[in-house]
Amino acid sequence: MNTTTLPADHLCLLHRLKVAARCAVGFVWFWEGLVPKILRPSQMEFDMVERAGVWFGSPATTLHWLGIAMMIAGVILISGWLERTAQLVATISVLILMVLVITNSPGAWCDPYGGLAKDACLFACSAFVWFLSPLTSPAPRAAE
Repeated sequence: MNTTTLPADHLCLLHRLKVAARCAVGFVWFWEGLVPKILRPSQMEFDMVERAGVWFGSPATTLHWLGIAMMIAGVILISGWLERTAQLVATISVLILMVLVITNSPGAWCDPYGGLAKDACLFACSAFVWFLSPLTSPAPRAAE
């Protein structure tokens, strides 16, 4: 197996880029939980939860708790705790949520502020964190 040793300054830069990508993914999760699920839920959000048929108590209660769960996930992603596992769970969750949203609201395909466009960016950032994690964790090797 060929291995390439990167200079310490490159590893430090990769570490910083990985942390930025991790924070970007975590921020999206936190924001998506806080604003459209808790602070400013739209009728479309309630309707999607109701049409999905996967709700507990009421669609409003489910939406609220989904928002809290997404905010917690965002904090975990930003913190870097269980970095690769958290990115994997987040990516699988995005896939599940994407299928639920698109099957219950086909217009989501065209939404320039969410849906497929946002999810593609989340996938790219998560992949970046996933592949760089073994190389740059727990701290940049520039300190060695």
